[in-house]
Amino acid sequence: MWCLFLIILDQLTKYFIHNYFPGTTELFGKFFRLEYSQNTGMAFGIPVPYTLLIISNILLMGLIIWIINKEFDMEQPIGKAALILIISGAVGNVIDRITRGFVIDFIGIWRWPNFNLADTYISCGILLMIVFYGKLKGTNK
Repeated sequence: MWCLFLIILDQLTKYFIHNYFPGTTELFGKFFRLEYSQNTGMAFGIPVPYTLLIISNILLMGLIIWIINKEFDMEQPIGKAALILIISGAVGNVIDRITRGFVIDFIGIWRWPNFNLADTYISCGILLMIVFYGKLKGTNK
């Protein structure tokens, strides 16, 4: 249920930005802005052929889910939250790649490359896994 909510939120923000904010709107000077961009590559716009990108995204998503389920105690709420965030972010960006041929990025912070909610979900999920690794590590696997 949470995955669906987060995916819909990601897609709605991308739709809104794509249709109503085609340029740049500075919110806190040049430090924080809404800046529409299309990412046809991997993370940070690294160029990769489209077919390879789709296949690798799906395989990587499957691998991450497998590793999380194998290595971590999913009875822990933090583990569940991390998995939900990572899956939601990955699915949100794969939807873009399949339906548009690119990922819509729109959050700009200082000199960091633009990103979107799906990227934020993935980053937060991975951060949870790293910070709470000791608590999430399955002991009876």
